[in-house]
Amino acid sequence: MPSIWTYADDSDRGYGLFKRRILEALEQRGWRVDLARASLTERGAKAVLRECCFQNPTDWILLINQSAAQFYDYLEIPSSSRPLPGKKWIWYLDDPRFFVNQPFEKDEYVFCFDETYLEWLNPFTPRDCGFFPLACDMTGPGEYDAAFACDICFVGGVIDQSERANQLDPAMREYVIQLVERKLKRRESTFDELAEAYPLSPEKRIRITPETAHYLYWETNNRYRIRALEALTDFDLRIYGNEDWEKLLADSPLVKHFHGPADPAKDLPKLFASATINLNIHSVQCRGSLNQRDYNAPVAGGFLLSDWVPAAGKFFKPGVEAVYWSDTRDLCAKTAYYLEREEERKKIMENARRRVLQNHTYERRIGEILDWMEDR
Repeated sequence: MPSIWTYADDSDRGYGLFKRRILEALEQRGWRVDLARASLTERGAKAVLRECCFQNPTDWILLINQSAAQFYDYLEIPSSSRPLPGKKWIWYLDDPRFFVNQPFEKDEYVFCFDETYLEWLNPFTPRDCGFFPLACDMTGPGEYDAAFACDICFVGGVIDQSERANQLDPAMREYVIQLVERKLKRRESTFDELAEAYPLSPEKRIRITPETAHYLYWETNNRYRIRALEALTDFDLRIYGNEDWEKLLADSPLVKHFHGPADPAKDLPKLFASATINLNIHSVQCRGSLNQRDYNAPVAGGFLLSDWVPAAGKFFKPGVEAVYWSDTRDLCAKTAYYLEREEERKKIMENARRRVLQNHTYERRIGEILDWMEDR
């Protein structure tokens, strides 16, 4: 019986759902799963995980957005006594350029949610590198709840970076804003490419470190999401997410539309099922794949209106299994259109749900991964 070890952060509900479905799929295939649980924000969490590592030798270790070396360094385990000598699955659910800064170990299989990053990952010499997108981590339809009923709903996060921005001198702050605006117009370009094409001055090009890229990424996402949502203030709009929304929306007409956090496990299925339209705004890192909402919303019984990304047509049939908007004018027009057409919404949602349950579950992904590794 093959076995796998991983850990779950009790304070991180999003990745917790993702891992839960992966582990369930492996157990259904006869794997033994060893799951260590700890609240990583609490004192003593590292000691709990270290003990679990040494007490539970397994064939595999599963890590999300971190290599084995980074995980062991985090736990402060010296290289001379590192446990879990078996093979590793490293699955990046975000842009790996935020995390990868050294070669992988020889027994690390690296998976990436977006295929456009594979070329960048390969020079770090993983055992093998494959594209395996996200999938649905919900198991069935949500219940209608009048408390969540609205015309259009968006669930997602923003990051308030005002403290970091205030540390920049005025010239650099203005330059950062220009890079972000250029990224919004040329989403296919990396921040490195934009910094090369538009240097701070003819003699000065800034270096895009992972920390700088992460800052620019969130600034771009913040602006993109807020601008899309501001176009919808004439509708019965609700926004759910982290507390940073309140800071960023203080001077925006959107502030009255913010309704606080939503629990991914308890509230999200109800939100999807109760809103007439669920809005999807992909992060700028989505180029060759989609996000979790693309798969979860229809399975929960929600109609999804999503922004177009280049990979969209690879996963759903536009106009049949999904509806996409291209800019804020198109977003407003399609919102008004589909609010009045219940039967069209229901048909598209049901088509999308069938597609997800057939092709985009974690049971399906795990089967694809195991078949892929068997051929290596």
